[in-house]
Amino acid sequence: MYKGQFKYFFTLLFLLAFTVIVVGCSSKSGSENQSGSQDNTKGETANSVEGTPQKGGEAVIGYPADITNYDPILSNSGSDQALLWPVYDTLVTFNQKLEPQPGLAKSWEFPDEKTIVFHLQEDVKFHDGTTFDAEAVKFNIERANSDDSSVSELKNIDRVEVIDPLTVKFHLKQPDSSLILVLTDYGGMMVSPTAVKENGENYSQHPVGAGPYKFVSRVPNGEIVLEPFEDYWGEGKPYLDKLTIKIMSDENTRINALKSGEIDLAYYMSAANLQSLESDSNIEVKKTLGMQRPQLYINRNMAPFDNKAFRLAVQHGINREAIVTALNFGDGEPAYGDFPSGHWAHDENAKIEYDPEKAKKLLQEAGLEDASFTLLHFSVAYESRLAETIKSQLKEIGIEVTLQPMELTAAVSTFFAEKGTPALLASATGKPDPQMLTNSQYSENSFYNLGEGPSEIDSLLAKAVSTSDLKERAEIYHEVGRHAMLEEARVIPLFFPSAIDAMNPKLKGYEPNMMAKGVFSTIWLEQ
Repeated sequence: MYKGQFKYFFTLLFLLAFTVIVVGCSSKSGSENQSGSQDNTKGETANSVEGTPQKGGEAVIGYPADITNYDPILSNSGSDQALLWPVYDTLVTFNQKLEPQPGLAKSWEFPDEKTIVFHLQEDVKFHDGTTFDAEAVKFNIERANSDDSSVSELKNIDRVEVIDPLTVKFHLKQPDSSLILVLTDYGGMMVSPTAVKENGENYSQHPVGAGPYKFVSRVPNGEIVLEPFEDYWGEGKPYLDKLTIKIMSDENTRINALKSGEIDLAYYMSAANLQSLESDSNIEVKKTLGMQRPQLYINRNMAPFDNKAFRLAVQHGINREAIVTALNFGDGEPAYGDFPSGHWAHDENAKIEYDPEKAKKLLQEAGLEDASFTLLHFSVAYESRLAETIKSQLKEIGIEVTLQPMELTAAVSTFFAEKGTPALLASATGKPDPQMLTNSQYSENSFYNLGEGPSEIDSLLAKAVSTSDLKERAEIYHEVGRHAMLEEARVIPLFFPSAIDAMNPKLKGYEPNMMAKGVFSTIWLEQ
């Protein structure tokens, strides 16, 4: 397993658990070719519908998991992003549809297909008072690409050239337009070079970024305290006098803390509690359709999934609408592809028809009328119910499913590392750029690789990053989806649940993104 795969493995490991447990229990950014924007404000803005943001007060957030590492290039959990973003501004940000927006880079362009030039914001300081400039970008990208880093998505950057203090040029090994949105993630979080050099291996205990909030203290599995950075470059923010994140792994604990006034925002609620939360006049609920989705990961090298007709029979034998209605309390939408509605790469014409008769015919033609397989799933209540539903639906088309519950770590290792079982029920994770998700699932060099050589999908994925035009890229990802879902049934997607957050009605400016990750930088309190 190469180094980049470890990052994906551990992120996957955490998010599979985090998502399953949770589900169960203004400015224009430039042209459509991702050329950036001349607008020097950040992409994230407080919701103007809620009124003019007010300064002051302390907001307390109940969060289900502690941060794994405050050094972005050593973080190995997908839940860390929401905790890192207040401290670390990124080179690029994104809007609600995950379209790129200006960040520490106010604009960018592609002089040719293997070069990206970034123009940086002026007068930006890190929390330690040192200057953010092109040299700091060079330091951060080279550090993120080092052997000590767990960031894998920047490997296509060959070298970074400082043109002047506010201009930096990336020289790429191959064309790669996905890098723009990749820079909204861990690899684009800018740390203070001075703080890294001064603190060495202890840097994560003294994190210094250029975001709206400064790190004050952390009690592991207790709380994280942040304070406003008064010299923050962005317009308006920070609004709060203090931002505290309390780690509360139990959902009922978060709900009770919200009702008692101990916290202002209960992060990541389950659909099971949605109705009771919405009926409480003292609680405001915010739902955001996210990219994370439960699905069947399948090993196409193991019978019976080595037979395409069998895979397609399973694809058409699952009633996704019924799962959303009955099992997820009507929340979310059926998954017919890699991206939910509202995402810029969503294919509105994609549809996996629930057709049990077609499924039976496919099995008959393949001589697999009596086929069976073992479905591995995590040994938690919601997973078990979902697995039972899938078993029942597939039984109706003649497929016998044996359920095998297993502890999370063992299940992930059994399927992904040992490749010892034909199917795993788990969740695919959301990523800023479509290439990050599709690469991890379908490419020849992905972690989810079954020893296959290059396919037509690999050619499409290479084509998708050879252009910076979002519309062109979306059309290519539509084609990838048709190959992966409808023609080859490489995975069996189920549904996209909403990210559900409950909050004090006086808390304003909170807008989760389509990655189902909270953005706390824009929060303010109605006084």
